[in-house]
Amino acid sequence: MRGIPVFYGIICHSVGIMKRVSRISFRLWTFFLGLAAGIALTVGFLELPYLNFHPVIPPVEAHPLVVRHDAKGDGRFEAPRSGNRRHRGIDFAAPLDSPVRAIRSGTVLEVGFHKGLGRFVEVEHERNLRSLYAHLNTVTVEAGERIKQGKVIGTIGKTGNARHPWIIPHLHLEVWEDGTPIDPLSLGLEVQGVEVDSSTEESDARGIVSPSPDMSKRWDD
Repeated sequence: MRGIPVFYGIICHSVGIMKRVSRISFRLWTFFLGLAAGIALTVGFLELPYLNFHPVIPPVEAHPLVVRHDAKGDGRFEAPRSGNRRHRGIDFAAPLDSPVRAIRSGTVLEVGFHKGLGRFVEVEHERNLRSLYAHLNTVTVEAGERIKQGKVIGTIGKTGNARHPWIIPHLHLEVWEDGTPIDPLSLGLEVQGVEVDSSTEESDARGIVSPSPDMSKRWDD
């Protein structure tokens, strides 16, 4: 009979241990759950400034946006260019030295100078999109920098092929999706309607469509 109290005592002791282990496990579970929630909130807070609250925003301060059309060329997407080529981007008329803004948040891929583009900035966005801003006078970002939607990345200039006095100040904007140039207006930008001469064949930038979508060849004039 002496074994019964001993056995009972062992059971009670085991139950007590299990209860303590359960309490510890619950505390650990709630701790890690809270930790995970805290990390998620912190990451979300840090990412908040880089959310795109609009599908796209105007890259220049012109209301409404106006597509360049002057004595030297038509700034519409796929407008004819000499040599049976077509415009790869769209040219938005804007005052000289006025700000140029990123149409979406992203990371600056390249800042450079090209004989046709002049001073330019290229930005990588989500959904395999890239945007390029050319003929800039000044640049205010660096390669590798993460930028918010609407961030001022430079100012309107007349660099590269835009130096001709007959060419009005403008931003040459290109948008690429999966390595292929697309019409920037397809993202939702709205422009003032203009009548243009479809026979215009003067080129103002590298922005021309070549047979190959290879991004490494996108600067051929």
